[in-house]
Amino acid sequence: MTTTIRPMQVASETETLSRQQMDQVLEVLPTLRRWLLRSVPKAPRQEGIVPLPLSHVRVLIHLYQRGPLTMGQLAHGLGISCSAATECVAALEGRGRILKHRPQADRRQVVVSLTPEAEAAASRVLSYRKVVVGDVLRHLSPMEAEAFVKGLLLLALKAEFWMDHTDSSQRAPLAEKEDIRA
Repeated sequence: MTTTIRPMQVASETETLSRQQMDQVLEVLPTLRRWLLRSVPKAPRQEGIVPLPLSHVRVLIHLYQRGPLTMGQLAHGLGISCSAATECVAALEGRGRILKHRPQADRRQVVVSLTPEAEAAASRVLSYRKVVVGDVLRHLSPMEAEAFVKGLLLLALKAEFWMDHTDSSQRAPLAEKEDIRA
């Protein structure tokens, strides 16, 4: 005896699966954020020492991976405004993590780079993250790993697009017709 599946049944099962996948992804996002925050080595709890915000860690890692950059290049690479980049850099410079200089060729530009201590800290953060991500990827087939990476990249792209194109007071889902892959 064969079972026939009516079109409504298929749509319902697909919708249920999609809802289940959505719930799983939404449940894991806070865990990933905590992991990103905790992958940063904690400074000893001394008076006056405050842990770095994740936005500052992003700046350190970006500079570590790409080397010295102008303020404009840094802001563009992180997808933030020049004023936000300037604010982060000023705070990091105050903590002795960033060096700024003006190139002789164009004294209007400011080039930022990491101090040796900041380079070492960024290296430790990335090494830890690479171990965890590498362990996950080793448990996946090559096709699964490719789909996993593609999904993460698409999620990051969609999230960046959403943040850049919506007013914080009006955060609403983007219309389906807005395809950001193009």
